[in-house]
Amino acid sequence: MKKAYLLFILISNLYFSQEYFFLDSLKSEFKINKYNLETKDIYKINKNIEVYNVFTSKNEILLLSVLPDLDEKILSGFDEKGYNWMPVDSAVFRNKIISNNKLRSLIFGWKSDNKPENKTLKYKLIKKANGKYYVSKLCLTEFFVVSNLKLPIITSYGTINTAENKTTIEEFEKSFKKQMLGEEFIMDVRTNNFHRNIDNPYIFKIYLSKKFKIKDQTAFQFWTFDGWWEHDGYNEYRGIDRFLYIPEKGIVGGSYDFYFRLKPKNSSIDYYAISNDKLWENIIDEKIMLATEFQ
Repeated sequence: MKKAYLLFILISNLYFSQEYFFLDSLKSEFKINKYNLETKDIYKINKNIEVYNVFTSKNEILLLSVLPDLDEKILSGFDEKGYNWMPVDSAVFRNKIISNNKLRSLIFGWKSDNKPENKTLKYKLIKKANGKYYVSKLCLTEFFVVSNLKLPIITSYGTINTAENKTTIEEFEKSFKKQMLGEEFIMDVRTNNFHRNIDNPYIFKIYLSKKFKIKDQTAFQFWTFDGWWEHDGYNEYRGIDRFLYIPEKGIVGGSYDFYFRLKPKNSSIDYYAISNDKLWENIIDEKIMLATEFQ
């Protein structure tokens, strides 16, 4: 009885501490560009991700990614996209909506100290359709600043810098191994280097990899240098670790390796949804999902 009571208290605390972004509220003040990503090509799971670029200013993007529910039927080969949203009663989220003023306060903190740990699954997104409310099953929240700064200026973590020198992950790996003798390349998920050593002089940041045209628009592809640190649950600090950015359009493609690497913990089948070899292939080849709107 005592264990059941403690479990009830824990669930209640999670329920009442949940906070939400309300799409209508965000739209009332900010420009929002939404895109759809199909997961099948790179993750072999037929799902859909909804990506919302919330332009909190001309050069700032709050990225809300509504991730799919990876239920056991899908992972067993049942070919259906499933649903990313659940119906919800307004009483559930009443007085728990993050106001635009509170959002500005959050962004102020993220701008002053943007770091991997700020990427979070703690918030959910609410939308209204046909007079009914729906809540995302899972939503990844990230914040980016867009800049156009050349060397010798090095931009900070979370900056989408379209003017920096291009380098691919493969080029970076070769340079890393030459300079960090004896060190395992921390982006390689096949290694066992899952303990973060803060004494190593790694530059954890976003790097520009490619620049090309999509439908007569200039696109910039980026990747994030980070490892696979020992962590309970998802490594959400990795965020959208490779992504495609188009000025004024926002982030129009990407990858979510941290999410598709693991199957739900209540799954009765293998814990890993994708092999480390396949995941590394996605990383080193810089594979991303391009929004259906740009295909």
